[in-house]
Amino acid sequence: MMTLDKKYHDDLVAALRLHEISGRRVGEVLAEVEAHVIETGEDPNEAFGKPRDYARQVAAQLDPATGKRSTGETVAVSIASGTLAMFGTSFFGDGLALDQPVIDYSLRDVVAQPILLVMIIIGTMLAFRAYTARSHNKLFGAGVAVAAALALGSQIICNKYLDDVTPVLSPPSWLVLTLGVVFLVALAVLLTQAIRRSRVRYPVTK
Repeated sequence: MMTLDKKYHDDLVAALRLHEISGRRVGEVLAEVEAHVIETGEDPNEAFGKPRDYARQVAAQLDPATGKRSTGETVAVSIASGTLAMFGTSFFGDGLALDQPVIDYSLRDVVAQPILLVMIIIGTMLAFRAYTARSHNKLFGAGVAVAAALALGSQIICNKYLDDVTPVLSPPSWLVLTLGVVFLVALAVLLTQAIRRSRVRYPVTK
C-alpha cells in the first residue's frame, strides 16, 4: 500500500500556508491527497502536480468563508505584525535606559524607521506574491529587489541628510518602556492567533 511521502506532505503544507489557508482546510486537503494516494497508489506529483502548483489550484477555489484569508486581512496582519515587532523592540530597548528621564528622538529616528518598516512590509508581501501568484512571478520578484534597493537607499539618504542631534520628540522613558511592553504583548497575541489558525487539523472521522 502506497502512502504519501513526507517530503510531498511537508512541501504541500508549506505551500498551502503561504496562501494564508487555515489549518483546518489544510488538513482537509491533506486528507484528500493521502486518501487518493492510498486508494490508487498513484504518485502524488502525477495525480495533483507539484505541491506549489496544487496549492495555487486549491487557493484559487477558496475564499474567506472556506478557509482562505482575504487580501485585505492579510495586508492588515502584515502591517500590524511589522509595526508591533519593529517599534515594540525599539521602544522596549530604549525604555530600559531608566537612568534617563526622557528618551530623545531626532528627525532621523522619526523618519528613517517608518520608511524602513514600509519597505520591509512591501518587500515581504511582494516575495509572497512572487511565490504564490499564478502569473507574473518574475515581475513580483523584481519588485522585491526594487523594495530592497529603496530600503537601503532611503537609509543612506536619511543618515546623510537628516539631523541626528536635535531632538524632535522627548517622551519620558517610562512611557517609551510601557509602549514597548504593550506592543510586544500585542505582537505575542497576534502570533499566538496565527499559530492556532495555521495548526493543521485533520477532519474528524466518525
